[in-house]
This record gives sequence, structure tokens and C-alpha cells, in this order.
Amino acid sequence: MNIIEEIIFTGMVLYKEGLVNSHAGNISVRDGDTIYITRTGAMLGYLTENDIVKVPVDKTSDLDKIASSELIVHRAVYQKTNYKAIIHAHPVNAVALSFKLKEKFVPVDNEGKLFLKEVPILPEYPSASPELAEAVSDFFADNPHNIIIIKTHGSFAAHNSLNYALKLTSDLEFCAKVFNIVSH
Repeated sequence: MNIIEEIIFTGMVLYKEGLVNSHAGNISVRDGDTIYITRTGAMLGYLTENDIVKVPVDKTSDLDKIASSELIVHRAVYQKTNYKAIIHAHPVNAVALSFKLKEKFVPVDNEGKLFLKEVPILPEYPSASPELAEAVSDFFADNPHNIIIIKTHGSFAAHNSLNYALKLTSDLEFCAKVFNIVSH
């Protein structure tokens, strides 16, 4: 599967699993000095090749304006880490937890304990802002965690495998749902 096919497949799974709503979330893959990223406002469940934009890692380009509004975050993470894939999703149960929990989410289910262990919760920042880009990229540069929750916003998963970033995003939502059910 090539990069574009992998992004299209990942978008479909994110949408089918309810990890994003119709026009939300974004996906990127780094290939050398190039970022393949979903277009701003793209429907992740119905991506086509035209919904994937190629932009440089280390400088801005004219195509930045049609790339995802969260390009600033993806670019900052790629500039500060060796990660090759990023998923930004809005998993409902994980976002809901961010209203209740302060600094981290510790799953109570077996799979969550095994694969996630704990998920840090970063403070709320404006979407697509330089502050969000700095916070997320600094976190991934300095910590071993591959997934985080941004309070009231959503999750960012960064890894060398897009499929593993997808797994982490899916695991997070499953574990958050279990946590919300058993904590009532």
C-alpha cells in the first residue's frame, strides 16, 4: 500500500469507528522532506487522492493554505522528532474524559493497561495555533508516549507507523468508553 492509499484507508477506519465526525480530524505521513497531509475540511471517511496535499517539512509553501488547518502542529512534530505518521482525531469518549480528568487518563481495562498504560492530557489550546503546535511537538520530543489528549479538543497520535497510530487512537477511544461506563 502506498502512502496515499494508506492515508485514505486510515481516514475510512477513523470515520467508521466514530473517531472523527464528517469533516474533522486530520492525517499525515512524513516521507523524507515531504509531508503528505489531508486537505482542510476533507471528509476523512471519503478521502480521494485529491484530498491529500504534499508540503515540505522544513518550510512553508503555497499549498499550506489548502492543507489541514492543523498542519502547523504536524510540521512542528516532524521538525522536532523522527516520527513518520500523525493522526489527530476527536474521539468523543476521550474528549469527554478531558473535561473530568486533569493531567492523565489511566485506563482500567486490560487492553488499555497493556497498550496505553496512561495517556497524558495537555491543557486546552486554540486549535491550529502556534501554542498548540509548540505544546504538542515539545511533548512528543521529550516523552515516550505516542498518544495524548488535548483538553476539550481531541487526541494526537504520533508514531513511525500510521497503522499503529490508528491502533492507539482506536484503543484510546475504547478504553475511554469503558472508563466512562464503569465510573458512573
